[in-house]
Amino acid sequence: MSSNNSGDNPTLSEEVDDSSSSIQERLRAGARQVLVAFFLLVLAAALWELAKVITGSNDRTMPHIWDTLSFLGSTTSQNENYSWFLFKNAWSTAKASLIGLLVGTAFGLVTGTSIARSRFVGNGLMPLIVAAQAVPIVAIAPALVLWLGTGGVTKTVITTYLTFFPITVATARGIQSVPKESHELLRTYGASKRTSLRILELPFASPLIFVGLETAAAFSVVGAIVAELPFGSKEGLGVVILTSWQFYITEPRALYCVALTSCALGAVFVLSVRLMAYFALGPRSQGEVL
Repeated sequence: MSSNNSGDNPTLSEEVDDSSSSIQERLRAGARQVLVAFFLLVLAAALWELAKVITGSNDRTMPHIWDTLSFLGSTTSQNENYSWFLFKNAWSTAKASLIGLLVGTAFGLVTGTSIARSRFVGNGLMPLIVAAQAVPIVAIAPALVLWLGTGGVTKTVITTYLTFFPITVATARGIQSVPKESHELLRTYGASKRTSLRILELPFASPLIFVGLETAAAFSVVGAIVAELPFGSKEGLGVVILTSWQFYITEPRALYCVALTSCALGAVFVLSVRLMAYFALGPRSQGEVL
């Protein structure tokens, strides 16, 4: 009995070591990506300053990076720290973006699955979906605001509209790429269509679905900001953009600050999705279909 246990323990220890090494490797890879992203940010700032020197642009057109960042420490007309003011509005936009992303993902998964599993549904729906995406969102956003008001419903509808398409296409393409041999193998075991979807099609398509989800995450932030742009919204980055644009002549740095905040919010959404994919799929998280 003791000899059997001693034989099992090294195997268990090796499995634990392998798991720990895998996690450490993923963390190191994530750290490298963070360093690369930081380097690219510094490079972008240097190129901005170089462009300012070459073009001879004044501070109103192209303020220095350090002047723009220093404006984050200023106060608003209500004696509120500007960074905190941006954070509150970014939080409002983030909530609307997340709701729209979740709703759009749910609809996209269902629609993409239906398109992939039915040629009749795919031939009928896909042209309509593509045509709908060709309509500029800025053209229909004012109409939606008039119909639905400036509340959260409008933000959800617009963000869902933008996030629906990439999820749908990624899901459909991922499921359609499942090898026929895999389907035939499951049929020999008498697996139902629901079982095939659960244990074969969705797991196989998950790398592409996560790629589509990254695109949808960025679109969700854009959609929420666009929904806030029509006059009447009370909070959100879109409102701050409008206000900063109106006072651009007297203080251009405010508009650049809110633009940077919008970029940062989009990056947080995309990186969050990428992080989930990385820990859920490992090496397959970069869209590789195995």
